[in-house]
Amino acid sequence: MKKRAKTLQAASVGFTLIELLVVIAIIAVLAAMLLPALARGKAAAKSAACKSNLRQLGIALNLYVTEYDKYPGNAAMYAGGTFQGIWATGMNWLNPYLGGKYDPNHVNSQYYWSDGRRTVFSCPAVKPRYSPGLFGAPGQDEYSLDYGYNELGTGWKDGKLRLGLGYTVNVSGFATGGMGPLGPRNYVKPGDVRNPNDLITIGDGASWIAPNRPDGTVDQYHASSLFLLHSDNANIVFCDGHAEQAKGPKWIQKSDSAARRWNNDGHPHLETW
Repeated sequence: MKKRAKTLQAASVGFTLIELLVVIAIIAVLAAMLLPALARGKAAAKSAACKSNLRQLGIALNLYVTEYDKYPGNAAMYAGGTFQGIWATGMNWLNPYLGGKYDPNHVNSQYYWSDGRRTVFSCPAVKPRYSPGLFGAPGQDEYSLDYGYNELGTGWKDGKLRLGLGYTVNVSGFATGGMGPLGPRNYVKPGDVRNPNDLITIGDGASWIAPNRPDGTVDQYHASSLFLLHSDNANIVFCDGHAEQAKGPKWIQKSDSAARRWNNDGHPHLETW
């Protein structure tokens, strides 16, 4: 009798299959509720790290301007008054102020760092691209340039406007080896920037060059290729070094308030839309 009582007592403290299934279902529901919150927290952390990158780039840009009394490239090339495209070296010109060096041989704005480490030029929300090794060698992660520079503001149809921060050049040829266009260069000076605290400089997106329309005109100012990497938001740093985040349409909408933030004179320039 005592042995049977102990057996019944032991059975009573165990879980039935139904009870186990209920517990598992509750855990699954709780996990489903918590995972989105964890994902949002992770995304917010990446966005904060992105803003930190942009602030560092903004500081480096200001150091460059202080030293050279002008804003750097990239160059907007014109020939016969017609826009020919951007001569881009990424943002190599900021490297000396970020612990690196300027390398004029990097002429592609999409250049990569192949040593498997993320830099201040790499947005934390962008996954690295894996590059397999050759002949059995180990592969490695490659991080790209994930930020764009406000070369032209809204002024893509007339090189004389110089509405952004990049210099314009009337191309008369190219240097030996194709390293850069030859011709008179017209740089933007610090005094040309009317509202440094409200002029966009650098932000999410490695290429801000807008596509051409079939009729030969240029689509909405080049912010149209902003990368919306942070829950449909884009991070931007301004000339004074402060960073902001907003929904993508806010940055590129065709309105006075949005357009003037792209132009160094603080005007929307409706004629360029």
